[in-house]
Amino acid sequence: IPVGNLWLMNHTRAFGGLCLTLLPLLAAQADDAELNPVTVTGTRAPTDLSRAPLIIDIIDRDDAVLATASRVEDVLSRQPGLHVAGQGRRNGQTLSMRGFGSKGVLVRLDGVRQDISTGHIGNFFLDPGLIQEVQIARGALSSLYGSNAMGGVVSFTSVDANDLLAPGEDSGVRLSVGGTTASDELRGSLTAFGRRDTANGQVDGLFSIGRSESGDIRRAGGDEAEEDATLNSLLLKGGWEPSDDQRLFMSWQHYDERATQPANPQQLSTDASNPLRDRDVESNNVQLGHRWQPSAATEVTSQLTFSQQDIDEPQANRTLERVGLQSDGFHTMDHGWLSQTLVFGAELEQARQRPGGEANGFPKADIDTESAYLDTTLTAGRYLSDGGAGQFDVGLGARYDRYDASGNEADSVHDQVSPRFRLAWRPDDALMLFSGYAEAFRAPSLSELYANERHFAGFCAGPAFCTPDNYWIPNPNLSPESSHTWESGMVWHQGDWQVRASYFDTRADDFIDTHVDIMAGTTQAVNVQRAQLWGYDARVTWQPSAFPLLTSFVGLSEVSGKDRDSGEPLGSQTPLEATLGSEVVLYNSDIRLGWQARFAQSFDKQGDDERLPGYGLHDVHLAWQITPAVDTSLRLANIGDKVWYRPDGSLGDGRSLFATLNWQW
Repeated sequence: IPVGNLWLMNHTRAFGGLCLTLLPLLAAQADDAELNPVTVTGTRAPTDLSRAPLIIDIIDRDDAVLATASRVEDVLSRQPGLHVAGQGRRNGQTLSMRGFGSKGVLVRLDGVRQDISTGHIGNFFLDPGLIQEVQIARGALSSLYGSNAMGGVVSFTSVDANDLLAPGEDSGVRLSVGGTTASDELRGSLTAFGRRDTANGQVDGLFSIGRSESGDIRRAGGDEAEEDATLNSLLLKGGWEPSDDQRLFMSWQHYDERATQPANPQQLSTDASNPLRDRDVESNNVQLGHRWQPSAATEVTSQLTFSQQDIDEPQANRTLERVGLQSDGFHTMDHGWLSQTLVFGAELEQARQRPGGEANGFPKADIDTESAYLDTTLTAGRYLSDGGAGQFDVGLGARYDRYDASGNEADSVHDQVSPRFRLAWRPDDALMLFSGYAEAFRAPSLSELYANERHFAGFCAGPAFCTPDNYWIPNPNLSPESSHTWESGMVWHQGDWQVRASYFDTRADDFIDTHVDIMAGTTQAVNVQRAQLWGYDARVTWQPSAFPLLTSFVGLSEVSGKDRDSGEPLGSQTPLEATLGSEVVLYNSDIRLGWQARFAQSFDKQGDDERLPGYGLHDVHLAWQITPAVDTSLRLANIGDKVWYRPDGSLGDGRSLFATLNWQW
């Protein structure tokens, strides 16, 4: 795929070219082989990927990027259209997708939202070694997930006993060791797991402890992000099934990283304005739940959750505690000529911020949230081959959210209704065309509403020009950010091929920005911008029946944007990017060899006139089941050590070898 002038096209021509490329595939005769169905939960109900009216990407534990990862950046950095800002430090990682920054992309860990907001610190803390699967659902999804789900939802699911048990076994122990050359990291974990049938039902459990130590992080081209970090992690999970349709479960995930790093971990260098400091970040996610599944058509899961993130520095401490009760379910009904799927749920949650010492921009405040949602999909009709006009899906749904924030003797109370409508047509089992409309929103963070501390000290630029100290000014009248999105696309799967593509157009209002008045000495969060964002996502997978051990894929994405008032381009746009690769399975599936590449055209740096160069990155990986008990995964990332940048201007990751060795008995 060329990078350069051939890629310098606008989004309309590129999307049209994509469609023209896919038309011959749609007309091609398919072989008997079929790609394996994949189940996704981005619609809140288990759905075959070929029937999901949105773009969902899945990364599972068998994927080399997750099997060898030590940071979220390692897992997500090769996803088209998704960017992990920062300089590789865990505490500085934030996501952006479909033109929305980290506050507009919802991150969930085992169903619990992760959205602490404090300065330049990231908003999620997890050990990839404890993750079984990552699902990336793109698009406006507040009708199902509430606040923050404007650009999409990234859901991390932790590993459990059934994921690790070998066929025919009911217990096991797994020792994993690994490392990463870019950060001189060494890591290890020990996991024990098992299940047992008892007179009162089946029980299962898992206990895992891990530790890693790392140093300065090598970025693309050889620059280094200074750091000295130690991470301790723990996962405790258990379940009891007193009957075939009931399951009680609990889990505790503990994350504790102690690091010496810059005050702003998203910046590469350290100087007088960004000195090194000791930082201890601790995160706990606890849940107790019950799942009722009387049949494959019905499931209701209820959870009591507690999460805590604590950021401790020598002069300051910031703690966010979140207690929640949520219940989600689905039910499928067959009315003869009409089938119906209901998705429903309700949530209650309280979040509390507690600053300590000289914590800046993190006020003492609380926010209570109540929400409920209902979504239904009606399916009727017969395929063309059966004499009908095709099969139709009509989807209607809405979610109601109400939040009540309090702090600094002021309240901020808002409610929001997020509707969603979609229509899909399937002329046969192989093709689906869909279109839909959805509204989404983001509630202001407690820091944006109530911060009132000193932001930064005054300074003198010369003997006759000095500025006063700058202070945060609360703004409890902030409105939620909101968006209105139309998205249309297609899903086609036949024989060797699977294609998924969509085009979206989003109108966003009331973006929350930070207004700094140097001479007045004030900083305040304000609603300022009306924007239009548009772009597309496409995925093509090919598994030839003549050689079924080979799988190839292509992913394509681009986001453009402009200010609807001034017409100026927005800095949140994403350049035209393509991800492609192949993997071949050899020696009775004992060896998997693969290559992956990511290409992007040149683009404008966010908030700057600087033009950043396009890039082409190449990775290779090897997974080898050495013996039934021993396996290893190796990945060499950015083989050419290409210098590349993300849209926000942060330097990308450099050449690095990732390695993991597992021994299970």
